[in-house]
Amino acid sequence: MKKERIARKDAYSKFIEWREKINKVSDYRVKFYPLFDEAVKLASEGDPCMQDVVAYYYKSGVDRLLDEDYKKYMNWEILAGANGNEFAIEKLQFFMGYAYDQIVQDGLFPKIKYYNGIDEYNYIYIIGRELCIALAEKLEINETTLSKLKDGYLPYKPEYFRDYRKAVDEVLPLVIEKMAQKKD
Repeated sequence: MKKERIARKDAYSKFIEWREKINKVSDYRVKFYPLFDEAVKLASEGDPCMQDVVAYYYKSGVDRLLDEDYKKYMNWEILAGANGNEFAIEKLQFFMGYAYDQIVQDGLFPKIKYYNGIDEYNYIYIIGRELCIALAEKLEINETTLSKLKDGYLPYKPEYFRDYRKAVDEVLPLVIEKMAQKKD
């Protein structure tokens, strides 16, 4: 996992740049694949901003060019968050919000706050990143595995969401314990 934080504004700027680059090509049907393949290559090499871009295209798919794949979307987004992409972490709040609440309400939160330098401005990033790192480890999400998966139509289903939610439930105690430990 990357150690550095990619600030929301920087991650967002790169996301918009690439989305426009891919969406605004002439002859979209011919030029989509080379640009998307380049984005996947960069994502597979560990670029957290490109991981977010790839996630975006899998979220809804691209009409007759790329199938919607909810699991690829979630996995690439989680990986981007684990690798420090603050914008990706912000987008993942829709399913991790309750975990933030549980961490903040935990009796160990004063230690967690102190040891991790958490304040009102960075808690979403710091807690979200730790959750993403733990999820990536638990679900065995990594660049190599994701880039080798075959494309296929896998739209959102409530049971997929529940699977990710269950994974958050399972890693939550581990994240609390890890964050409550003094870092060397």
